[in-house]
Amino acid sequence: MRRSSAARREQGLLIAEGLHVAREALHAGCEIEGAVYDVRLSASEEGAGLLAVLADSSVPCYEVAASVMDGLQDARSPQPILLLVRTRPFSGRPWRSKRDPLILVCDGIQDPGNLGAIVRTADAAGAAGLILTGCGVDAYHPRSVRGSMGSIFRLPLARMDSAAATRRLRDEALTLIGTRVAGGEDYRDVPMDGPCALFFGNEGAGLDDAFLGTLDRTVTIPLEDGVESLSIGAAVAAVLFEARRQRR
Repeated sequence: MRRSSAARREQGLLIAEGLHVAREALHAGCEIEGAVYDVRLSASEEGAGLLAVLADSSVPCYEVAASVMDGLQDARSPQPILLLVRTRPFSGRPWRSKRDPLILVCDGIQDPGNLGAIVRTADAAGAAGLILTGCGVDAYHPRSVRGSMGSIFRLPLARMDSAAATRRLRDEALTLIGTRVAGGEDYRDVPMDGPCALFFGNEGAGLDDAFLGTLDRTVTIPLEDGVESLSIGAAVAAVLFEARRQRR
């Protein structure tokens, strides 16, 4: 299941790694099917406390040797506990009910670490939801879950094709704003304090010109001469937090 998105979808489960992410899953009220933990975890106050909460919630818990725990993970810094968490179905109305919602739309994100960081950033900036379009990475890949630091349990997610996403957002009277490396308006000059959706392309290609032409506005992040572009995570953070600044 760690390496197979098809298995995760079929079983409706994700793997949550580490104390922090495990606590976030509990706080979010997720349905936890089981836990596997390093024999040394119960020796720490924090670990013993988490295990007690899991036991009180009637979650099956299995203690294993450190070597077994390490073999269950791909991370360079293996975590002392893994949870099997029931995934939420992708939302029909993919955002929190908010006045003037700010929606993030990401097309074809390829790297699970990038997606996890994007989810975390969107949650921190107050986005009402995230729509994933195109043939991108599984939102519940272990690295995405780990990189989100628990935000994936809070932020509403949806997956749909680009045409369906734009129709749905227009039906909700949101302003559709696309991002491009060059040729758009300065992102700081575009009003984002009303209901709007921010569109980002993937790490390599970005959004194509034909699709950008269907949106209401396009924005660019000005860079120093000689710098071609920002990483997708940095670009998402810059634009989302500008929207947050305008809304305060």
